[in-house]
Amino acid sequence: MWKWPAEVVDWMRENTPGRTTKELTILINQQGFDKKYGMVFTESIIKGAKSRFGFKSGTPTGNPKGYSSKYPDGMAEYVESIAKGKSTAELVEAVNRKYGAGTIGIRQMKAYKRNHGINTGLTGQFEPGHIPANKGKKMSPEQYEKCKATMFRKGNVPANHMEVGEYTHTTDGYLVRKVKEDGIQRERFEFVHRKVWEEHNGPIPEGKMVSFLDGDKDNCKIENLVLLDNSENLEMNRSNLRFSHAELTEAGVNIAKIKVAARRRKRN
Repeated sequence: MWKWPAEVVDWMRENTPGRTTKELTILINQQGFDKKYGMVFTESIIKGAKSRFGFKSGTPTGNPKGYSSKYPDGMAEYVESIAKGKSTAELVEAVNRKYGAGTIGIRQMKAYKRNHGINTGLTGQFEPGHIPANKGKKMSPEQYEKCKATMFRKGNVPANHMEVGEYTHTTDGYLVRKVKEDGIQRERFEFVHRKVWEEHNGPIPEGKMVSFLDGDKDNCKIENLVLLDNSENLEMNRSNLRFSHAELTEAGVNIAKIKVAARRRKRN
């Protein structure tokens, strides 16, 4: 069981009143506590914490917006099985078609994917070969006058320019290193933890991901990295098997693998 940091407990004490467990889960995942303390926040964890610390939401029961307070059994596995390459809106449409209209909405699906560790593989970036709609078109004189004050002049180097070999972080907190000057962003930067894994073990298989045993995304030493598939990662999140201590998380990985293997064997 986690020892909840005082900062997180105080935050929950202040923010629980007037919010449902679902709303509180979405909000707490936006605070950065998961990265700071290596914790995972799902609705079941928040519900348990509210009971443990005696925090009351004071919100009325019922379903005012038409969304199910408890998602159908098997929904997580279904969403995971169809998630690759699909947008949030497409997933919402598929789930509502399968389980009934109003099962889930756009905002709820975003939180659902985050809480269950479901990755669609979409980056939000243009794919290689994409041709911009304005390619080859010249700006009108009016457009040029509006833009010229902020346009880069030939040979200009931005103040925040990074040299090849320098490190920075993504918005999700992952450590990345610049490897070249040209190309789109994902070609110019590499994820350090993935690079370290590949240097020791070869290419990462499709459908697999590299995770951090101690929850620290800056700790990219090979002994702190573990390879998981999507089902195992989902089980780690669902069963609260991630800890700030690498040894405990490593044991959690083995438990998750056993649970996933048992389910697959049962289905087959």
